[in-house]
Amino acid sequence: MSRRAIAQYEATVVLVVVSLSLASVVYEGLKPETRLDTGAVFVNQSTQLGGDPAIERLSANSSTPVTVSSLEVDSLDSHAGVLSFAGGGYSVSAALCRPGQTTFFSVYATEPGTVTVATDGQAWIAGLWAPSAVVSAGWQELMISGGSACTIALPGGQRVAGSWSAGSSLVSSVPLEGSMSGQEFVLFLPTGGAAQHVLLTTSGGFDDASA
Repeated sequence: MSRRAIAQYEATVVLVVVSLSLASVVYEGLKPETRLDTGAVFVNQSTQLGGDPAIERLSANSSTPVTVSSLEVDSLDSHAGVLSFAGGGYSVSAALCRPGQTTFFSVYATEPGTVTVATDGQAWIAGLWAPSAVVSAGWQELMISGGSACTIALPGGQRVAGSWSAGSSLVSSVPLEGSMSGQEFVLFLPTGGAAQHVLLTTSGGFDDASA
């Protein structure tokens, strides 16, 4: 492809983004240094991890520091509660674990140490299916699959059980690894292998990371 053709392709993508009035959307394959005047630019990548349920790893790199405020999956918003997946689709509630469902959220480790999940289901901690895992300080994504009850022990002695509530300093309904603020964000999404529409809302606008 000639240099002129490449330039025309990039210009077309930018015009489409502006016409949709989104603050920033960049699809995988577009150069990371491409910028829009309307806000931060994101480059999104996804990796299928398989398993049961099938899990997808989503990463978003922002051109400027932003703060994540919510995650929306198939029009269900984490502002309303903890997201969960069960075969045919997603739902939302305050419960941290639900029979027949895979819930996913994040907990805050105030210091490095071990996160342990006691449940009659299966636990995923920071990227691994395991009842416990050693983590660094910061937000850690958890999934609990098929659990009717669950208790989470965090480094430093804090414990979380039952349900999420808005404003909690230890549990967030936004499932992220590491930090809610910065330029690099990673989350794991149970999908069952099907394509989903994912919208990450940040202080810099909206990042449409459709899977």
